Parts: sequence; C-alpha cells; structure tokens
Amino acid sequence: MNSLVTLLTFFVLFISTSYSFPFDTTNGFDITTESTTAQLTTTTTTVTTTTTTTTLAPEVDREWEDLVLAGPTVVNYLGLFMVLVSRKDQALTPPAEYIVKHLPNIQSLRSILTRISAEMQAAFKLASNDLIRTRSSMDQIPDHIKAGLVLIQTAPNDLLSKLLPYTLRNVDRAANEGSVVTKPTLELFVALGSWFEELVKLLDSTLSSASAEDVDYLTEANAYATDIKAQWDLLVKLFRKFSERADLTQSSVINNFIDPTNQAQKEKGFDTEKQRSDHLNKLIPASIAIDQSSYLLDMMARTYSDISQDHMATQITVSNNYLGLGGESARATSQRQLWQNTIAQSVKVARLAQERQNQFAETSPERHAEYSTYLQSVLAASIRSNN
Repeated sequence: MNSLVTLLTFFVLFISTSYSFPFDTTNGFDITTESTTAQLTTTTTTVTTTTTTTTLAPEVDREWEDLVLAGPTVVNYLGLFMVLVSRKDQALTPPAEYIVKHLPNIQSLRSILTRISAEMQAAFKLASNDLIRTRSSMDQIPDHIKAGLVLIQTAPNDLLSKLLPYTLRNVDRAANEGSVVTKPTLELFVALGSWFEELVKLLDSTLSSASAEDVDYLTEANAYATDIKAQWDLLVKLFRKFSERADLTQSSVINNFIDPTNQAQKEKGFDTEKQRSDHLNKLIPASIAIDQSSYLLDMMARTYSDISQDHMATQITVSNNYLGLGGESARATSQRQLWQNTIAQSVKVARLAQERQNQFAETSPERHAEYSTYLQSVLAASIRSNN
C-alpha cells in the first residue's frame, strides 16, 4: 500500500511539474462567449458580441481546412497590390463628412500599404507566440484528466481526498489559460480587419471622383483591397474558431468533469468500488470528448503555425520590396511569381490540412480504447470483491 501511495503521488506531481510554461494573463477583452456543451456528437451554439455561430463536434468540424488557406493568400494579394502601387502613389479621398479612424496618412497609398504590411507582420508574430501557449495548455488538459481518472480508479480514500482537488485545480487552470490566451490574437485580427474595411471605403470614394486616366488604376486597386479584406475576414473566422474551441473545451472541463467530480466527492464520496465505477462511467465519455476537443485545437494551431512559418512570416517581411519596383518588365515578373505562389501554396496548404485532419480522425479508436481501461479495471475489482 505504501508503494501505491508513493507511486500515485509521484505520478500526479510529475504531471503537474512537467508543465512550467510561463503564462501572462490578459484582462479587459471585449469578446464574450457563452457555450453550451452536450454529448460527443452534438453541436455547440456560441454567442459572441458580433456573431452567433455553431461550433461543430470535433469529428465533423472541417471548416478550418478551408479557412487556413487564407493566410498565404492574403500575403500574396498584398504583394500584388504593392506591385500595382509601385507604378504610382495615390492620395485617397474620404466620403463627405467621413472621419478616418484607422488608416495613417491617406495622402499616400504607398504609406498605407507599408503600414499595413507592418501591422500584418505584428499580427502574425503575436499569433505565433499565442498559439504556442495555446498548444501548451491544450497538451496539459488530457494528462491532468487522466491523472484524475487514475486517482479515482486506484487511490486510497485518504490520498484521494488530498490529491484529487489538486488535480482538478490543475486541469481547471490549464483550460482557463488555453481560453484566455486565444483572445489577444483574435482581437488584433478583428482590429486590423477594420483597416481593410476602411481602405475599401476610401478607395470606393476616390474612384467615384477620379479622372479618366486614373479609373483603371483605382479600379484594380479597389479590387485588390476588396480581395485582401475577404481573405482577412477568413483569417478572423479561423482565429474566432480557435477561440471558440478553447472556450468550448474549458466549459466542458468545468461542467462535465470538475463540477460532477466535486459534487460526487462531496455528496457520496468514493468509498466503494461501485461508487467509483459509477462515477467513472459518467466521466469517461466526457473525458473522451474533452481530450478530443483539446487535441483538435492543438492540431489546428500546430497546422496554422507550420503554414505561417513556411508561407507567411518571411514573405510578409520582404513585401515592401514590391513598392520599389521599376519598369513594367519587373512588375510583370513579380505579378507572375506571386500568382504562381498563390496557386502552389494553396495546393500545399490544402494537402497539409487534409493530412492533419485525417491523422486527427485516426486517433479516435485509440482514444476510446485508452479511456475505457480506467473503467474496466474498477469493474474487475468490483467483481472480485463481490465474489
């Protein structure tokens, strides 16, 4: 018995101390989310300050595969826009009585695109850093869940009463951190989206009062700005999906694991094998769903990070070079290369996303089998004690 106590204590403490990733909480977010969780194959309705969406169960949530394509595409579209603007600079004319809220120096379209490139670079960097922290939190959740199941499964009552609350606090902390850390990036992407909306508005206004010689140029500029806005909106939707998945995971951890366990321990305790097996029978489906949800977010975040590193981070840092192009031959070459990049990268990204989603689907049987073992051993012990 002493060796069992020592082993269980070491197991729980080892899991807790294995995760020492620094975390800085950020308060004052404008985005609020209310989630309702249900069983493994149901959908979840999520309400934010700006939208009402439906968060699909992990096994059918494949929209992210399309959304992640927008990252490399928006960088290439910005490059194409800069190639166009390298021909000539342009002052923008706001509509009558309109107050410019976001864009700097509307007397120079080149200056605006330079600033947008810098803001994109900052957004991608923040996203990269925050997704590392998101993944760290999501990685912790299943391990803490399993530690709790092991304790309910095997720990003597005195040890259970000491270590189980500690484990529940750990999984609560990891779920909360995973939810909180997704918000700054989402807010930054939403804010930058307002820049593109305003740019389209100002280009529309400028085009309406343009001279004949500027119409073609401004029409093409407006088309690029509109396309960039559309792709950025898809990225915002992707990061909103990350945030909603983190919120859903946190809600499920609290409502379907922590609260039921606290209540069961308070009302009935885990004195008998039947009490333990009954509670594990309730926890295991929820634990599978939580594991699946946290793994999905980890996988989506990892895929986006790989795509950003390979096709976005470096490219955005050199995009300003297109503004300095001289001569139509250089512009034509750059345009051709950027369109080729857009097509080639879209194929690579689509294949990677599909491969990762398929790998995620393949984990379901193993996940179900692993969690089922926690209940089987308790049931076997219960049968032995009744014989």
